[in-house]
Amino acid sequence: MGAFAVAPDELAAGTDAAIFRLFVTLSMYQALRDVVIMRQQRSLPRASMRIVADVAFVKRATTRHACPTLGSVEAFEKGCDVTKTGESVDCETCPGAPCHVKDATVVFNRMGDMGKLPISAWLRFWKGGGVNVLLERVCQVESSPTERAALLVEHFASIHRVGRKLATMFVSALSTPALASGLTPWFPTVDGNELVVVDTNVARAADALQDPSAPRTYDARERWVREQAAKIDLREFRADLPRYSPRFVQQALYAFCSKSNRVAQGDACAARTTPCWGCAPALCPFAASMESADAVAG
Repeated sequence: MGAFAVAPDELAAGTDAAIFRLFVTLSMYQALRDVVIMRQQRSLPRASMRIVADVAFVKRATTRHACPTLGSVEAFEKGCDVTKTGESVDCETCPGAPCHVKDATVVFNRMGDMGKLPISAWLRFWKGGGVNVLLERVCQVESSPTERAALLVEHFASIHRVGRKLATMFVSALSTPALASGLTPWFPTVDGNELVVVDTNVARAADALQDPSAPRTYDARERWVREQAAKIDLREFRADLPRYSPRFVQQALYAFCSKSNRVAQGDACAARTTPCWGCAPALCPFAASMESADAVAG
């Protein structure tokens, strides 16, 4: 999106710079609607993108600053106290002094601690050899490609303000060819097909379709998506798809339940006043407007 776009050839090659930019770009998609984040990313100039998503820029900003919290990930995540109050961004450790976290907070235009995310990522996994060092370490301790994906999710979820959902989205983007053929440099060493991103739309779908007494937790919803995916042979829809991919099925659920994404794709249901033949009212974001139109017509 805009200056945050990653060049396909760099992503396919799995360069540290491309993967870092992808990580930060995807990590911005939290707490606000996707269309709002997309609009923000398109509007930000390249200079702003570099502050938060250029790994070389983040490295220089971290190593050249005198702040004592930047020496290690432990010191940083315990000691950095940058906060945003209204339009004011500052800290008590180095009050009034410019720093990367303060600049990143302004770019993100979110809560103060969001600005810590790029440096947290740099200190944890990109400093001292890059993310490929982490990948090699995971491959040494785990032989299963699908289990490697799960283990990588655990690692990336430890980055400040990331967590399980965003880490899953990131790892699967790099290891699930069904989502982006030719742009998944970690596959087949890492196989993300069995990962499931439980966002708001997927959670709503799982809760609407499974037994009402089922627990409404991340784990339960993830398990439900995997159970449904096991009943579907995706090769019946497209020959180049794997037989089993909960991540791909989950993406289809997300796309179907997201009104803004379907409108952006020119979905005919956006202009309908009556349900289409395949409508699932419990999930379709246009169902309520169709019902309203019927009520007015009646």
